[in-house]
Order: sequence, then C-alpha cells, then structure tokens
Amino acid sequence: GVIHFDKNVKWSHTDIDAMVKEMLSERQLLTLRKRWSVDFAMSFNHVRVRINAFYTTRGLSLAIRLLPEMIPDITSLNLHPSLNQIRDLRSGLVLVCGSTGSGKSTTVAAIIEEINRLRPVHIITIEDPIEYRFKPKKAFIEQREVGIHVPSFNQGLLDVLRENPDVIFVGELREPDTIRLTLNAAESGHLVFATLHATDAEDAIYRINNCVSGENQEVIRYQFASTLSWLI
Repeated sequence: GVIHFDKNVKWSHTDIDAMVKEMLSERQLLTLRKRWSVDFAMSFNHVRVRINAFYTTRGLSLAIRLLPEMIPDITSLNLHPSLNQIRDLRSGLVLVCGSTGSGKSTTVAAIIEEINRLRPVHIITIEDPIEYRFKPKKAFIEQREVGIHVPSFNQGLLDVLRENPDVIFVGELREPDTIRLTLNAAESGHLVFATLHATDAEDAIYRINNCVSGENQEVIRYQFASTLSWLI
C-alpha cells in the first residue's frame, strides 16, 4: 500500500502508446477507444498478469497486477476450513462477494481447483478476462474468455447449458440478464460459482433481488432463495 518510484525507468507517452497497441487485440483497442479503459490478462515469460489500460491527463496509463503462477489452495489463502465442503456440492449457487482486489476470483479458483483435484466432472468457466489457467486433473476444464471465445456473458450462459457442464463459473454478475441466466443455470441442477461486487452479505442479496422490477422480481427472489448454497 506504499507507492515507490523507480527513477531509473522513464517512459514517454509515445512509448506507452506503442506498448499498449502491441499488447491489445483489435477488439480490445476498440473497447479502449469506446470506454476509455480496457481490462485484460496476459502471460509474460510464464508469469500471468492482469492489466487495466486507461486514459489520464498524462495520456495512457497501465495498472498491472501480478497473478500467482500456481493456483493457491484454501489453506494457504487462510480461508475458513468450512469452505472445503463446497467441493462436494452437486448443484446450487455459490456467490463470492467483496470489493475490487479483495480476492473473489482467487477464492473461487482455489475451490474449483479442489473439485478439479478430486472429482471427474466437466467444468466450464466464462471470464472477462481469464485470470487463472487451470490444468485438467480429475476434471475436464474448458475456459472461455468474453470477447475472444464468447461475445458476452449472456451468450456464454445461453451456450453453456447445451455443453453438458457439471460446474459453471461466471466471472462477474453485473447485468440483470447475466444474473437471470446464472440463476437459471443453478436452478437447472448445475453447481454455479459467481462473483459479485458487494460490501456485505445484505448488500449482495439486495443487488440480486433488485436487479429487475415488477413481476420478474418475484421470479428472481424465488430462484435466488431456492438455489443459494453459499454466500461468501
């Protein structure tokens, strides 16, 4: 949490522009121009990083976060041992909530890796971007990145139910349609993991139940109540 400056390295704005253009695909460059920021993940010399490129008064900036080479386990993350029970679930919704950078994706990755280690199941992830790359062990894992392998979370969720998965991971619940389709997947007998930006459990429940209005709200509330297995 303490800022340090490296005075030995100085980039001009043209250096940064060239670096960003080299790293981004055409679609990501389009997103950057349209939204003024873009989020993506890359590997450099076997080191996985998550990058956000954004505009400032100085020009383009890059926020770069190192991701662990190995997927950490529940014990090394100092998570409560009760989370090991999740690996035995066959269906339901597991919702992992928190602020940006609090460890939502890492927590889900640790639990999915436990399932991968112990159960011969089909796991499909829909992420934006893919942070942790899984290697199939007992499970067969397929990872799909929004904008590269699927056009959107919604289309990915519509497709995934035709792909015979046992476990589904939805990278982030943002749009009402994504929440509705995620609940549909959990209701149809799959084990579904999802992350959500929320400050506490009450906030998470409020966000899910109020993502739609009118008659649809009753449907969402019923689905959420009947599918929720864990809220972390």
